[in-house]
Amino acid sequence: MSKCKIIVNGQEHNMLSNVYDHIDNTDPGKRSAAKVIDVLKDNRLITEMPDSDELYASQEQLKELKLINQLTPNLISAEYVDIPFTSNNQSTNLYKVSINETALQQADRKEGQDSSLDYTSEYELDKFKRLQAKKKASPETKQESEEKATPDTRKVYTDPTRSYEKMMNLALDAKIIIESELREINKLPEDQREAKEKRLRRLKAAVSDIKRIENFRAFVVASKDNVDNAILEFEALMALPIKERATPANMTRMYEIKQAIDSVDTIRQLEQIAKEQSALGKVNTVAQRDFGLMMTDIQDTIENVKMLDYQFGEEVIPVMAEVLQGYHNVAIDPKIQAIIDNIEANQNPKTWRRFRSEVQASTEFKKLKEDLANKAITEQAFDAAAKKMVVNTLKNRKIEGRDKLINDLRSAHKDKSGFSYLFDPLMYSSDVTVQLFAKMVKEATFKKNDMTLALKPELRTEYELFAEGQNETDIEGLNGDLQEETTVVEYDEYNNKTEKKVLGLVQPLLVDKYQEDLDAFKGTIDSKYSKPLRDKYKTADAYRAAVKTWRKSNNGKKHTGEVIKWTRENTEPIADWKNEVKKLNAKKTSLQKDRKAAEKKGRTGAVDNIDQQLGLINAELRNNLVQGIPTGKFVKPKASVYANPKYAAVQADPRKKRYYDYVLKTLNDRHRMVGMNRVRKNAWEDVSYMMPSLRKEDYDRMKEQGGVSAVKDILAESFTIQDTDIVNGNYNKATGELNKNVPVFYVNNIDAKDVSRDIASSLYAYADMAHNYKAKSEIVGQVMTFRNIMKDRDTMKVNAAGMEILDRSAKKLGVKLPMLKEGESYTFQHVDAFIDMVMFGQKELKQNITLAGKEFSATKIVNAFNSFTAFNALSFNFLQGANQSIIDNMGIFSEAVAGEFFTTKDLAWAKSSYWGQSAAIGDVGKFMPDTKLGKALEYFDALTEFTDQEGNRLVGSKLRKALQAGNLLVLQQAAEHEVASTRMLALMKNLEGKLKDKDGKVLLNEDGKPANLYDMLVVKPDGSMEVDSRVANFNRYDFINLTQGLARRTNQTKGGFDKATASRTAQGKAVLLFRSWVMPGLRRRYGHGGFTGPTLHADEELGSVTQGMYVSFWNMLQSSVEQRVMPHTVFQDLTDMEKANVKRTLTELGSLAAASVLIMGLTSLDDDEENYATNFLLYQALRYQAEIKQWTPVYGSREALRIIKSPAATVRQVESTLNLFDQVYKEGLYAFGYPLEDKDIYYQRKTGRYNKGDRKIRKQVEDLMPGLRGFTKSGNPEDAAQYFLGGTYK
Repeated sequence: MSKCKIIVNGQEHNMLSNVYDHIDNTDPGKRSAAKVIDVLKDNRLITEMPDSDELYASQEQLKELKLINQLTPNLISAEYVDIPFTSNNQSTNLYKVSINETALQQADRKEGQDSSLDYTSEYELDKFKRLQAKKKASPETKQESEEKATPDTRKVYTDPTRSYEKMMNLALDAKIIIESELREINKLPEDQREAKEKRLRRLKAAVSDIKRIENFRAFVVASKDNVDNAILEFEALMALPIKERATPANMTRMYEIKQAIDSVDTIRQLEQIAKEQSALGKVNTVAQRDFGLMMTDIQDTIENVKMLDYQFGEEVIPVMAEVLQGYHNVAIDPKIQAIIDNIEANQNPKTWRRFRSEVQASTEFKKLKEDLANKAITEQAFDAAAKKMVVNTLKNRKIEGRDKLINDLRSAHKDKSGFSYLFDPLMYSSDVTVQLFAKMVKEATFKKNDMTLALKPELRTEYELFAEGQNETDIEGLNGDLQEETTVVEYDEYNNKTEKKVLGLVQPLLVDKYQEDLDAFKGTIDSKYSKPLRDKYKTADAYRAAVKTWRKSNNGKKHTGEVIKWTRENTEPIADWKNEVKKLNAKKTSLQKDRKAAEKKGRTGAVDNIDQQLGLINAELRNNLVQGIPTGKFVKPKASVYANPKYAAVQADPRKKRYYDYVLKTLNDRHRMVGMNRVRKNAWEDVSYMMPSLRKEDYDRMKEQGGVSAVKDILAESFTIQDTDIVNGNYNKATGELNKNVPVFYVNNIDAKDVSRDIASSLYAYADMAHNYKAKSEIVGQVMTFRNIMKDRDTMKVNAAGMEILDRSAKKLGVKLPMLKEGESYTFQHVDAFIDMVMFGQKELKQNITLAGKEFSATKIVNAFNSFTAFNALSFNFLQGANQSIIDNMGIFSEAVAGEFFTTKDLAWAKSSYWGQSAAIGDVGKFMPDTKLGKALEYFDALTEFTDQEGNRLVGSKLRKALQAGNLLVLQQAAEHEVASTRMLALMKNLEGKLKDKDGKVLLNEDGKPANLYDMLVVKPDGSMEVDSRVANFNRYDFINLTQGLARRTNQTKGGFDKATASRTAQGKAVLLFRSWVMPGLRRRYGHGGFTGPTLHADEELGSVTQGMYVSFWNMLQSSVEQRVMPHTVFQDLTDMEKANVKRTLTELGSLAAASVLIMGLTSLDDDEENYATNFLLYQALRYQAEIKQWTPVYGSREALRIIKSPAATVRQVESTLNLFDQVYKEGLYAFGYPLEDKDIYYQRKTGRYNKGDRKIRKQVEDLMPGLRGFTKSGNPEDAAQYFLGGTYK
C-alpha cells in the first residue's frame, strides 16, 4: 500500500492527503466516517458546540471542507443553521456538517498518485491560508488593530480640491444611479420588486449625507453586505441540481448576482479616493477607527467580488449549456451521422473531398497537405488521414450531451465576418450555441403570441355584443359614453408643475371635481393658519423641520382640526381600511421582533434593511392616519357628493356595462403583468382607468380634428421623436443609456387629443405588449447570462484563408495555442444588437438631425421615404405582383422537387386544398379568421407577421381597416398569402402517416386513412384552434420554426426577429429597401461558410444539415471530373441532402433555360403579332431571368454587378422628386415666356406610353402618385420589358 499525497498549489495538503490515504488503503464497505471526522478535528476544521452531539463548521472552515467535495462529490454535506456564532471576534455563519456514508464507500481511490484541485479551490484555499497567516502574525485583537490605524503618510500628488471634487462627484453619481434604479424597480410587478428595493433603499440612505470620506462608511458596509449576500445566494444556487439551476427563475437570480458584482465599481473608485484623502490628511483623528474599518471592508469586498466573478464565469457556463441543450433539434444528429456513414461506407477513398471545407482552414490539414507536397506521405495515406479528420470533425458537430456545448462556450472561436454581422439574421449563425440562443428567445415570442391568441376570441365576442347595431366608423361616438378626460399633474426635473388632460375610462367618482375642491380648501386654510411655504426654505430638510414645528403650534393644531372636519364631510373611508392598518401594524411588530434578533446576532446589514422597511411603514401610517382617523389612501371622495353621473349611466345600460366591466378587468390584468405602479391610479384604488396611450389612426384624427390640424400632427409624428414611439426602446434618463429591460409602452401621460379612442384596438395592442413583457422578462436572466459569456469568450486570430494563427512562443514549446483577437468580436456584437432589438425594443437607433433649429429623426425620415417608395412602386402594380408570385412559387416548387421537406404530391395537394377553400377569402377584413385555413395560418404564424403586426390590428369597422395604407399592396399580399398557405399545407401533408398517439399508433382521419397535420387541427367552440390532443409526437414550436425557416430560405427575411443589424440605422434602411431577399438567396445557393469556412451548416431551425445548393452541385461535377465518371454516377453516391440540392439546382437552371427560350421566342415576334398577353409574358420572363441569372457564377455576374451598383430604391425616389421640381421650374419659366426649347417641355417622339407632344411633367407627376403609377405601368408591359432589354432598371 502506498501513501496518498494530494498536492495543492505545488505543496502537499495534509488534511486531504490523510483523508484520501484512509480511502485509498481501506476497502469499500470498511471505510470509517469516524476516521474522516478525526482527521478533520485534527486539522481544526470542525467546531463542536456544548450540549450537542452534532458537528459544525464556520463559514471559513466550510471553504476548506469543500475541497474534499472537489475530489469526491457530496462526501461532505453542509446545512446552514440559524445559531449565533463568533469566530476570531467576528460574527459568522454556522453550518451543520456530516459525512455521506454512501459517497464515502463509493469514493474512487487515487491509487497513490498525486492529485490536484482546480484553480477555484486553490484560490479559496490561498485566501483561507492568508487569513490564518495574518491572524498568527498579528495576535492583537480586532480592537487593537483598529486603534493602530494611522493616516497614510505617503507623498501624494493629487490636488486637494480635485480629490474632494472626485469624492463628491462619486457620491452624487451614486445617488443619481440609485434613485434612477429605484424609480425603475418601483415600476416592476410586485413579485419582482421587494428584494431589489431593499438593497437600493439601504444604499440610498447610506449616500444621503456625505461630506467627508469617512461618511462613506455606511455605504461600504451596505455594499459589503450586498456582496456577501450575493455569495451566499450563489452558493445556494450552485448546490441545486443543474436542471433546477437552469430554470428561468434561477437564471434570473444568477443574472442579478452578476449585476451585484458589476455594481461594485463605485467601491473600486472609492478605494483610490479614500487613499488620496488619507494621504492628504483629510481623515479626522476621531474618525481613524471608522476609516480603518471602512478600508478593510473595501478591500474584503473587492477581493470577494474578484473571487465571485471568477466562480460565476466558470460555474454559469455549464448551466447555460443545460439551458441551450433543451432547444437542440434532435433531428439534426442523425443527419450528421448519415453524412459520416456516407463517407465511411463509400469505397472511393476521395469521397471525403466533397466535405473538405470542414477541415481546410485547420492547421492540421495544412500540415497534411505540406506532407503530401513534400512526399512525406503517399496520396493514399493523405486521403485516409484527411478522411479521418473530416469524419472526426463531423462527429464533433453532434450535440449528444451538455459537454459539447460547454466546450463551445469556453473555447476560443473563429469570428463571423462583418458582412454577416450587418446583414445576416442571427439564426443564420454558424455557431450552434448562438442558434440555440436565438431559438430560446424565439420561443418566448411564441409564448407571447399564444397569450395574445387566447385573448382574441373573448375580445371579439365582447366587442361584437357591444358594437352590434352601432356606427363602428365613428369611434368617438361609439366609445364616448365609456370614456372621459381627467387632469393629471406632472413635475419635471426642476420641479416645475404642469397639468394635462388625459383620456381614460369613465370613473365612478368625479375625481377632478374632488381635487379642485381639495386644492381650494388647502389653499384657504394654509394661508389662514400661516403654514410654512416651501419656496421660503433653501432645503427640503429645513422645510420639513419648519412644518414639524408649526404642526405643534396653535395654528397647526387648528389647521389639523379643519382638515379632519373637511375630510369627514367630503370623503368616506374605503371599505377595508381597518384591515389595511391592522396588516401594517402586524408587519411592523414582526419586523421589530426580527430587528431585535438581528441586533443580538450582530447582523448590522439585516438591522439596516429592517430599519428601511420600518421607516416606510411608519411613513405610510403617518401619511394616511391623522389622530387615528383615516385619510390619504384610506379614504375616497364621498359618493353622495362626487358620484359621477356618466358612470351611473354606463352601469344602468346592460350592453355598455358588460363591455365596460370586461375592458376594465382585462386592462388591469395586463397592468399587473407589467407593474401597476407604471400607470396612474387613484390612491384609494388598486385599479387604473387610464387608456393606453396609443396615438390615433390617421383616419380617426382627420375625422375628429379636421384636415389642417390632423395633417400637421401626422407630419410631426412622421418626422420627429414622440413620447409614444415604440421602436427605440426605453432609455435611462439619468445615464442616457438603453434600459436593459423588456420595454413597457403605452403608459405615458399623453395629451387626450392625441390618444386613440378606439377602446378595443387599444386594449388589444396594450395586451399584446404586456404579453411580450411577461414572456420575455422571464428569460432576461438567461439572455443576459448568454450575452456575458459571448462577451468574455476569446476570439481566434485567423489569416486571409480563415486559418487560425498560432502563438509563436507556445509553438516553440510544442503547445498549440491560437493567438487571440483583441476587441469585441462580430459574433458578440451581433448577439448584443439582436438582444437590444428583440428583447429590449431598440429596433431603431436614435439618429437625430437638426434642421432650421428643429430636431428631426433621421430614421423616421427614411422610414417615411421608404414607405412612400414602397407604396409608389408596388401599389396596384399587377406586373410586379405577378412576378413575385412566379418567383415565390418557383422557390417552393424547387423545394418540392428536392423532396427534403415535402414532395411534389404534397405541393399539388396543398394547391388544390388552398383553392378548394377559396383561398380563405372570407377572412378578409376580419379581426379573427373564420375559415380553418385562416386560423391555421394564424396559429402557426405562417405569414411571419403575428409577432410584429398582431398588436397593430384594428378590431372593429371594415371601412377603417380598408383605409389603412397597407391595403394599397393588396396584390403583393395576395401573392404572399397563396405561397405561404401552400407551403404550410404542403408541410402538413408531408406528416401524413407520421402522426402517432401515445401508444405509437398511427392516427387516422375521418375517412379512416392516415391523418396529416391539417386533418388533426381542431377548431374549439370559441373559434380558437389547437392540435388534436391525441397527437403525441408533434411539437408545434418546431413546426413553426420549420415553416418560417423554409419561408426565409425560399423567399426573404421578414419580421423584426430576423431583421438585419444594418437596418437599425437610417443609412441601412435606405440601402436595404426591397433587398430582404439577398441574404436568403445567397445562403440558399452558396451556404454559410463564406470563402474559407465549412459549407455544411447545421440548421437548428429547419432541423436539417444544409449546404449551398450550388456548392453541392459543383462538388458533384468536381467529383465527376476527379473520378472520370459521368455526373449521374457520382449522384448515386451522394447523401440525401446533396441529392436534394442537386435537384434544386437543376430545377432552377432548367427554369432559367425555359425563360431564356421564351424570351427568344417572344422577342422574335412581328409587331402585328404582339399584344398585351405576349408583352406581359415577355416582361415576366425577362424579369425572372434577371432575378435568377444574378445568382449564377460567371454567367450572371453582369446582372449581379448591376444590382450591387444600382442605387437604393429610396435614392431613386428622391431623384424622381428632384426631377419633378426641376420640371416644375421649367414649366414656370415657359409659362412666363422664357425662351426654352420645346424639347424641354414636350416629348419630341413616342417614348414608352407617352406620345409626341405630351408634356414631360405628366410623367414626372404620374411616377410619384401611388396607385396611378402601378396602374399605368401594368397597362404597358411593353415599356416595362424595354427596361430589361435596354439594360436599365427603373
